[in-house]
Amino acid sequence: MTPLDSSALDLGGATSLHAGASDRASDRATIDPPLVFMFPGQSSRYPGMLDRLVDLHRPNANLLAWASDLLGRDLAAQYHVDAGEAAFARNVDVQVGVFLANHMFLATLEAAGIEAELSLGLSLGEWNHLVHIGAVSFESALRAVELRGRCYDEGPRGWMAAIQPISDEDLAAVVSSAAKLGVLEVVNLNSPQQHVVAGERAAVEAAVEHAEDEFYAQPQIIERNVPMHSSLFRVVGERFREHLDQLEFAAPRLPYLPNRLGQLLHNPSRAQLIDLLSTHVHEPVLWRRSLDHIVSHHPDAVFVEVGPMSVLHNLMHRKWLRNRKFRTDSREQLADHFASVVAKLGVDERKGSACTPS
Repeated sequence: MTPLDSSALDLGGATSLHAGASDRASDRATIDPPLVFMFPGQSSRYPGMLDRLVDLHRPNANLLAWASDLLGRDLAAQYHVDAGEAAFARNVDVQVGVFLANHMFLATLEAAGIEAELSLGLSLGEWNHLVHIGAVSFESALRAVELRGRCYDEGPRGWMAAIQPISDEDLAAVVSSAAKLGVLEVVNLNSPQQHVVAGERAAVEAAVEHAEDEFYAQPQIIERNVPMHSSLFRVVGERFREHLDQLEFAAPRLPYLPNRLGQLLHNPSRAQLIDLLSTHVHEPVLWRRSLDHIVSHHPDAVFVEVGPMSVLHNLMHRKWLRNRKFRTDSREQLADHFASVVAKLGVDERKGSACTPS
């Protein structure tokens, strides 16, 4: 299946989780312009991020304690700022930590009265999206994310690199050349100028060198262990599917926007959810298509990155999308920044036309 081909995935014929779910979701999504929450993936992390979120919103301490009970270990101690990068030594630690940080930002926004009509998540962030739309409970998602991370840790090794700015045509030339040294695939189509490749180390290193020397791109190695969303991880997706078969799903209250398709599903069946979430592990992330899909239906949609750092916020450059956008995290005083964002997300602010970074 090519990165932009969803025709091979059966989206019909399966029994839906709830016949009325699509009606409820459609009613909610008719608020225009809608607020859209974006949940980042596992590259969006830094030491001490959970400590900052507890300071920002004290009930997050209870959420962290609850998560610790669910997983049977002291997560507050594991992710304490003093642990540094060692807190993310394993991929399972990365996935659990980022999932929790995303959810804490969500809980803090909702406690301030900010709710979104639509959402989506990049890679790991899709699990926060599933919780937000009501397709999976927080408890089930947390356990699933931990199992997902353990499957990743047990999977084949490989590298990943983000490459920008580079056109689709030039990227194809890079991949064609570097793939002579091993498996190499475009696994994230994030924006018109930013993509991610994954595969075997030698091929990724060659792609980075070629993109920099021949096309003056600015590549960056973002992963030195797991070749996520590449065909190398097919075995991981198959193993994770065994866990998904045991997972309890509910009828989503809002539309589901899977990375695999880049389009809204208003009434997904259990079989579709399992198929999309298992193949998601070894198929490309269609992030650019996902945002374009939302904007095509809601040209004035307002986007909010709900999670650490500002990766998704920064991808939305003005030459691509001019929608209003906000980020919940800040390197400076988080409480002041967050309060400012909440104030700007009032109903009247959605009517503004300027694309003002926040």
